[in-house]
Amino acid sequence: MKTFIITLAIVCVAATAGTIVYSNSHKAPPVVPVAELSPPPPASMPPETIDVPKPEPARVVSHPASAPAPAKIIPSDSKPAAVAAPHSKAGDTLVSAQTSYGDRWALLKKLKKLGELDAAIVELKRRAADNPNDPGIPIALGEAIMNKFPVKDFTEAAMLGLQIDQSFDAALKLDPASWEAQYEKANSMSYWPAEAGNKGPEVIQRLSSLIDQQDTMPAQPQFAQTYVLLGEQYQKAGQSDYATATWHLGLVKFPNDPALQKKPPIPEVK
Repeated sequence: MKTFIITLAIVCVAATAGTIVYSNSHKAPPVVPVAELSPPPPASMPPETIDVPKPEPARVVSHPASAPAPAKIIPSDSKPAAVAAPHSKAGDTLVSAQTSYGDRWALLKKLKKLGELDAAIVELKRRAADNPNDPGIPIALGEAIMNKFPVKDFTEAAMLGLQIDQSFDAALKLDPASWEAQYEKANSMSYWPAEAGNKGPEVIQRLSSLIDQQDTMPAQPQFAQTYVLLGEQYQKAGQSDYATATWHLGLVKFPNDPALQKKPPIPEVK
């Protein structure tokens, strides 16, 4: 955090002195018919006429070209094969290490639109209970619950907020260096109402430390969100100069980020 704060202070001082110029630079075998039998030739008869009954011709036994397959008998104690539910498949994607941060949030928004978000949350809670040592599951769970907002009822919102906080705390306990858990923990806290206490200073501290950590990691597009959110927290705290300087520093590192491009630039000193 010290590194970021020092850099931020330098930018603010430089802006005031006019030395910084903002630059917005996943078939059956054939059946052989039985030949019809011809009656045997009449035998020699004695002079007397004897009526001999004529034998009946043999019956032709015919078989259908293709007999229907016999019905398959299923034992009464057998069970049908399990079919994966849609929310189970979604759960696989949400907790997969191959799913990017942006793709996970896009899927959660889609599930909410389809009315399947609650089912996905139930599935993630089941997985969290079955796999308590996987930090990816509570991260996905916390983000899923965040997508239930906005919530009008204050009591419900408070309960959901507590579940979100507990989810990210569980993830950070397993993986303290998780960027996603750190960012989303601060992000969720930034929405806490005043009645829950002033979380602004803690959010600023968390985000400032996260920026220092980002500087030691390969750059990722989502890292720009840390600068966006931190600047907004400075602005909310009445520190406009720090807010503008933070957005400027972020834009220098992520010049193509649309959110940072929309933030006000550092004013030029005439």
